[in-house]
Amino acid sequence: MPRAKKVLKRKGQKAGGPRKKKKEEKKVEIYDPKDITKPIPLDHSLWCEKKGASLTVVHPVKIVERRKRTDVKEIPEGQHAWEYYVHFEGMDRRMDMWVPYTQIRFEGPKNVEKTTSEDDHHKDHHDDVTKVRNFNEIQIGQYIMPTWYFSPFPAEYHRFKKLLFCEFCLSFFGHKSELDRHLKRCSWTHPPGNEIYRSKETNIEVAMFEVDGKKEEEYTQNICYIAKLFLEHKTLSFNTHPFLFYILCEVTPKGCVMVGYFSKEKYSEYNYNLACICTLPCHQKKGFGKFLISMSYELSKIEGRSGSPETPISDLGQQAYNSYWRAKIIEVLSERLEPVTINELCKITSMTQKNVIETLKALDILQYDNREGHHIAIPESIIKRYKEKKARLEANKDRVYVRPCDPRKLRWYPFHAREINKRERKKGEQG
Repeated sequence: MPRAKKVLKRKGQKAGGPRKKKKEEKKVEIYDPKDITKPIPLDHSLWCEKKGASLTVVHPVKIVERRKRTDVKEIPEGQHAWEYYVHFEGMDRRMDMWVPYTQIRFEGPKNVEKTTSEDDHHKDHHDDVTKVRNFNEIQIGQYIMPTWYFSPFPAEYHRFKKLLFCEFCLSFFGHKSELDRHLKRCSWTHPPGNEIYRSKETNIEVAMFEVDGKKEEEYTQNICYIAKLFLEHKTLSFNTHPFLFYILCEVTPKGCVMVGYFSKEKYSEYNYNLACICTLPCHQKKGFGKFLISMSYELSKIEGRSGSPETPISDLGQQAYNSYWRAKIIEVLSERLEPVTINELCKITSMTQKNVIETLKALDILQYDNREGHHIAIPESIIKRYKEKKARLEANKDRVYVRPCDPRKLRWYPFHAREINKRERKKGEQG
């Protein structure tokens, strides 16, 4: 290369070329544990007493946030003036909490190693705004529920520790007097949609409503606000137009009260039959989660296609799906006398081939030999345990329990079929 071109190249790099940015050095706060007048630095790793029902253990934690003590107006001399929001390492972030300085320990058990969970490696979900939950609890009707995660409610509500909801229209308030005035004029008795399912179960009657996110924008956004309080990996979109919401309700003398819901896209590019699922904590352990999952697959059967939940899914959601998939596979295999192929299982259950194969491997019933290749062989012991568990649930008449969706009680047509019928009717009217 000629000399002139080399000079020009160097000049161009100096004048307008990319420059390496200096890395911003993080200021390290020097902290002496003996000096109680200074706060503990953020991101500092130490130990904390975790009090259980009958046992107190010392667990490794990381300081996420700090604030001045709220239990006293004036801090007495010689006492620490701060309290801390800590993340228990290796645990889900719904366990994060505010703790007083008296529970902090700078030394812990030598035989306990500090561990990190997957959430500790994905801090993009927990930036400076969302790392601390903004409400301590919410109340819907008679139920008071501690919250688990941050939810982006409007900024004017962040000053309240507790939010109050109307159990029918899901409007929310910071003061009880505001809720009382609202209840006097609220005429709602059920979700604003079409009832597609109703059934009397063990000690409870349930109903399911389909709500269009485009027609009922405020109601469906309020549902998303509530769900985000209990779902860490939910991406809250303020545009609810592309989604249908299926609201599961308990039928009471006052009306139909929401206990959980799932949403799905009207037109899913990847054949997802569920976008988000949530059962309120006060209604868990009653079979509502499995009912919602079974409902999503019954809708897929009517649509004539296989489906799966959208990912990522929460740890509790994954547990519910694994339990449902195992029970469904065992149920089908226990009723069929002749051998069943994987494709037949997909058609019967509307599960995707990937989910079917993963479930068969988890049950350890997908066998292989040189003559027949892969085949399904389920031991009688697995079928026996499944039937015994089912019999115990049905025999217990004291508990509240909901069985999976009964397709005979479902009254529903696919959204795309309804849209086609609407267009055909409009053409007929115009013609």
